[in-house]
Amino acid sequence: MFDDVDPNWFDSCSLASRYNARLLSHWHSGRTLLRALMVRLRERFFGPPAKFQPAVAYHGLLVFDRPELHGGGLWYAEDFSRALVHFGIGKFERIFDFCAGPGYIGYYLFASGYCKTLALADINPAATEAARYTARYNGIEDLVSIYTSDVLEQIPSSEKWNLVVANSPILPVKEMNSVNILDYDISGTLDHRFFGSIKKFMEPGGLVLHLFPREHCGPETYRQMIEAGGGRIVDCILQKDFRGVDSDRFYLLSSW
Repeated sequence: MFDDVDPNWFDSCSLASRYNARLLSHWHSGRTLLRALMVRLRERFFGPPAKFQPAVAYHGLLVFDRPELHGGGLWYAEDFSRALVHFGIGKFERIFDFCAGPGYIGYYLFASGYCKTLALADINPAATEAARYTARYNGIEDLVSIYTSDVLEQIPSSEKWNLVVANSPILPVKEMNSVNILDYDISGTLDHRFFGSIKKFMEPGGLVLHLFPREHCGPETYRQMIEAGGGRIVDCILQKDFRGVDSDRFYLLSSW
């Protein structure tokens, strides 16, 4: 099913030259900038809260997390933007990062100029707390909405998105603890619930870019649930690891 994927597409993309956007001060209100300044001054004298630590910086935006929150998004964020370049997907008004963890993917796309505003959601309250601290530290609380939500159940109906990016849990398990909440779909129904309810949040013609493991599934695994939810599959490509080599995952792009 991946025979038609060009193995060299990744190598021709230079994100540094294509999307070298920076967080611009005119995005922020004076009140927001003042809040960000106060947070940074407090950290200069007292350091960040013990429960958070800087994880990565994206074009001047510092993302915080805790070691136990490290998930695939920390390593996949930049490759999501390469996939967007491959599909010819440009800038949007609003992006939603589903199963966001601390928000590595969403914050990377936001800092790279792919959207003006951002929404993040995760079931893990520790992850969303870290995501909120990141927004507060960088002074972008008025541009980022963060939800602690079981799939999309706690998302307000007023939310509307142009693009959804997702790196969701991959394997069902019977029990959950603070570690495997990052990696597993407890009920085995997450994808059905997501695709069954995503359309009401999508702007007309909105896109969903989902990263899936190909060890256990392929694009056809999701066709029926996507079409039942009102969407259609557009295309799929292989994901690349940090060396530019095909990984064990693939991107599935659907339109809504």
